Amino acid sequence: MTQSLPGQRPAREEVFTGDPELPVAVIGAGPYGLSVAAHLRARGLPVRVFGEVMGSWRHAMATGMFLKSTPDAVDLSAPEPGGRLADFLRVHGEQELTELTPIPCDVFVRYGQWFQKRYVGEVEPARVVAVDRAADGSGFAVRLDDGQELAARTVVVATGLNGLAHIPQELRRLAPEGPGAEALVSHTSHHTDLSRYAGRRVAVIGGGQSALESAALLHEAGARAQV
Repeated sequence: MTQSLPGQRPAREEVFTGDPELPVAVIGAGPYGLSVAAHLRARGLPVRVFGEVMGSWRHAMATGMFLKSTPDAVDLSAPEPGGRLADFLRVHGEQELTELTPIPCDVFVRYGQWFQKRYVGEVEPARVVAVDRAADGSGFAVRLDDGQELAARTVVVATGLNGLAHIPQELRRLAPEGPGAEALVSHTSHHTDLSRYAGRRVAVIGGGQSALESAALLHEAGARAQV
């Protein structure tokens, strides 16, 4: 994730300003948030990481899904050698994955959790609901969902696609109480277990990777899916 490609200039060193005693707040504990936090902590900077470790990968991916990237393209960025996916598999005595081997999402999740414990340390499960400039302009005020507010010298946002799922208004009318796994209308990110649709007809609206793979998984689960 941090290697420069041929012809690219190396990433410049970031200069952190503000009160050095204040932490850097990292919002998000997925692959990017964990990678950033690992490098910050390796440089001796105080860091607070907020989110659920690999949360989207654990709760917004249907069981049976695979990554579409090769093993070398999914390595998290570690501040020292030994943090690649291949290292995780070797440490746990699991079979090496090649470019011809699909990577199950659950393997990627376990890799992220292992990386967090090895390079990042504590991750706070609190949800960040607001970020504002500090009144004195020296940093940021970060507010959590429990009402707690903390000061941060700077903020790294690594929230991924959480909260960006879109369902057209025309379809929302079919779920007056809101779309979701139990409703007539849902988004692919609402599901981890598609077996609930066994024996039922399901319309999958969309023609991209998520729609096509969801249709395949629905078929495997015993549903009649039409894209």
